[in-house]
Amino acid sequence: MQDINILVFGASITYGESDSEFGGWVNRMRLHLETDNKKSYNVYNLGISGEVTEETLQRVENECKTKRIRKNDKTLIIFAVGMNDTQDVQGENRVDVMHFQSNINELINKAKKFTKDIVYIGMTNVDETKVVPIPWDKQKSYLNKKIVEFDNAIEKVCSDNEVKYIKMYGLLSIDELSDGLHPNSAGHKKMFEKILCDITELL
Repeated sequence: MQDINILVFGASITYGESDSEFGGWVNRMRLHLETDNKKSYNVYNLGISGEVTEETLQRVENECKTKRIRKNDKTLIIFAVGMNDTQDVQGENRVDVMHFQSNINELINKAKKFTKDIVYIGMTNVDETKVVPIPWDKQKSYLNKKIVEFDNAIEKVCSDNEVKYIKMYGLLSIDELSDGLHPNSAGHKKMFEKILCDITELL
């Protein structure tokens, strides 16, 4: 039976925040793949709440080494990080979009040391009526126009590096966001279904 490693890097949405039923889209994917009788999947949820791309850069290689990922292993690395970089902090960007783009490029280059199969999950839309400002950090806000700007930067870097990009923006309705930012169980289910469909060829 073939072993396939799937490492998913991200922040709170990747971690599974607000999915009270199945613990998020990554865990839903793990539960689904465990039913495969022909392949054995090792799904690692490496989402850390609040993380920005700069922090992911600092740990991506060590995480791969800790999981004993080797170049010849069948490995898929999924990135779903960037939403927190888009935060508006009292009218200023938390992270400059050009610096963000450079971070994405470096993340992909680091991942290429371990596998050629890399996927980048785009960012979801928010309900601005609930996250301008963010209730748990009132100096910061999430704005859809900034999310689109940063998401376009992700898509460009992925295109330049021939990395699969999966668009998420516009997928979720307001009713599928628990607090204006994090998907609820229905939202995580919708994300899981789209992502699984789009990565099937890599599994």
